[in-house]
Amino acid sequence: MSIKVTDNSGKFLRAYKEASRKATDAAAALYEGNVKKRFFQGYYTSQKFRSTAQIVQHVQRERPIWTQDGWTSLVGIPKGITVQLTRLGKTRPYTVGEIALAWELGHHNLFSRRYERVEIFKPVALNSVDAIGKAYARVLTRSLKAEAL
Repeated sequence: MSIKVTDNSGKFLRAYKEASRKATDAAAALYEGNVKKRFFQGYYTSQKFRSTAQIVQHVQRERPIWTQDGWTSLVGIPKGITVQLTRLGKTRPYTVGEIALAWELGHHNLFSRRYERVEIFKPVALNSVDAIGKAYARVLTRSLKAEAL
């Protein structure tokens, strides 16, 4: 009696790489959606809500890229997107990323005359960890099952 042994590791690794790309994209999409939901609430400072409409429309994710550590997808605000804002009677272009970064890291607000900081990206990431992991696992499992490995 003879036994045939077939090495499918190459096929599996290719399927796993593609499945993990899809799973990374799904996890990034979930985080992107959660960040946008939070931005729709605005910044709460000086006992008022401040608009984030100029920021929320620019939050986006990049397609996953392959690195030596696996797939990576960035979620944030691309460089170079500018808006015209008037500060102290002068209008000048600000990048949307500068505005969001000033709120994330904190700044001395000229109008309220105090230090103000409203973090959004980090708290949303920490609150989304379980959902991101579940989305990744769900898409990875579904993709691998579709390959019938």
